[in-house]
Amino acid sequence: MTFRLYTMVAILLLSTMVFAQASPPAATPQMSSPAPSGPYPALSKAGEARGRQIFEMWNSGQTGALWALFAENLKKNSGGEAKFAAYSKALRERMGTETKMLNEDISPVMLMPGTVYNRLSQYSKIPTPVVTTIAIDERGQVLNLVVGPEQGPPEGRYAGYKDTAKLRLPFNGEWFVAQGGHTVFENNYMQSDEQKFALDFVLLKSGRAYTGDSSANESFYCFGQPILAPADGTVIKVEDGYVDNPPGKPSNDSPHGNLIVISHGNKEFSSIDHLKQNSAKVKRGDAVKQGDPIAECGNSGNSPGPHVHFQFQNTAGFPTADPLPAQFNNYIANGKPVAVGEPVKGQTVSNAPTTGGNPPAGKDVPKAAPVTK
Repeated sequence: MTFRLYTMVAILLLSTMVFAQASPPAATPQMSSPAPSGPYPALSKAGEARGRQIFEMWNSGQTGALWALFAENLKKNSGGEAKFAAYSKALRERMGTETKMLNEDISPVMLMPGTVYNRLSQYSKIPTPVVTTIAIDERGQVLNLVVGPEQGPPEGRYAGYKDTAKLRLPFNGEWFVAQGGHTVFENNYMQSDEQKFALDFVLLKSGRAYTGDSSANESFYCFGQPILAPADGTVIKVEDGYVDNPPGKPSNDSPHGNLIVISHGNKEFSSIDHLKQNSAKVKRGDAVKQGDPIAECGNSGNSPGPHVHFQFQNTAGFPTADPLPAQFNNYIANGKPVAVGEPVKGQTVSNAPTTGGNPPAGKDVPKAAPVTK
């Protein structure tokens, strides 16, 4: 059976951000206070439970009760309650019943307080696993509901690659892994031949990426934070002149925006994108040591919100690269030490303390919210 992609979308996912988070409704003003605004705080156990509850309502056909929880923008874009009910019924009949929950995770909504609940399920009538994405605000209203198959190309010939460079995370403090892993469910970049295995990191506090006005880059905790060389090497490319976009308004001027590419030898290169304008502290040809500050986190290029985008590759990447999995050394993931590993979406990660000159994890940066899983 061919499984067509069915979606119910009111607030389009920011796929270019590759955070897979919902943007705020167009009619909703930007939040101006970091104080919790309801019983379901962002990235909390209560928010996760609410997402799971809403999934069960959708899955069991409680469309009337579910409709009552829809935000106004979602109602407008769903074409009315009757149309939504009929559409949902037809989709459930096509998919059958959920036979197994394969995976689930939560992430923060990046541009307003809220939680995104993602669920990967096997259904009785179709062979392809199904992803259900539900975004809620802190009052428990449904901002976004998307149902569709998990489809993507295979991992490719570099899936089992083992790095020669001894990478360290390119930042200080605890950061949330917004994209990372070897499956499409964990990492939207797995769908891209040019960005496969790439990772996105964002700095959180109390489950939120910002404080105050989310329309200003300066409100985001990670904006302007130091970006560090992940390993010794030579800088081979620096882009520094692109303007940082207002959050939620990615630029088409350059997909990567401001970036720094470092050659580590052995045909291994690190590329860090979307850096802050005029923040580069190195130039082409400079030798860098692991942990050296090289730039600051920004929001340039095709990036709807401040974050760190990291890609490991076996070419300089001009015009294209062969992406490689990035294994980091001596870091902490969800409070547990990892000698060598690959960060996965939903984890909170930091470099383990060292006796060298690097600042200890958590120094001078807000502490990220603990992962609730």
